[in-house]
Amino acid sequence: MVLKRKSMKNLSKILVLLFCIGLSACGSQRVATSTPAPVAPVAKTSKSPFGETFTVPCPMYDDDEWFGATGIARGSYERMDVLQEMALTNAQNLCRQKMKHAYKGMVSDYAKYIGNNQGSNARTNIERAGDQVIDAIVNDTQSKCTEFSAVDDKGYVACYVGIKISKKEIADKIVDQISRDEEMGIGFEEDQYRKSMDKTFMKFKENKQ
Repeated sequence: MVLKRKSMKNLSKILVLLFCIGLSACGSQRVATSTPAPVAPVAKTSKSPFGETFTVPCPMYDDDEWFGATGIARGSYERMDVLQEMALTNAQNLCRQKMKHAYKGMVSDYAKYIGNNQGSNARTNIERAGDQVIDAIVNDTQSKCTEFSAVDDKGYVACYVGIKISKKEIADKIVDQISRDEEMGIGFEEDQYRKSMDKTFMKFKENKQ
């Protein structure tokens, strides 16, 4: 009789234990199924007709005193030194184009001022002298700002290099070059030429790179 009671107690304990285990399992299942599923991020829509835009690092713009440009190069992160040189060259070429465009316009205005009686080769010689000075200054230009982007999934980075070139320095060196050139064959009016160049360079402002 005593043995039978012990067996019944043991059976009761086993049933209670199984019941508790069942409740725990059900509770775990309910928690798992009640967790909300992750929501995918919603892409931001841009009101601009050109889509999303961003500001280029190392922005260098033209103003009254400076020509500015930002060069960009992209490639492997393992050759960041080469990318920096490429970006610098790109910035120099952009600045060179703007400077020569502004200078050519100034020479055209000055040629009209002095007239054709100064010689048919006056404009060509003045343009050549100015281009030589511009090339020398641009080729010697170093970066004012250098930044690299993060490495993408292909192992590529973008390099940005910004440069600035003094408009006064260009004007002074061009005037000095033309004044010393004995083969110009023209009656060079330095004061008028400098005024024309200063006015043209100051007006040239390409605000967007």
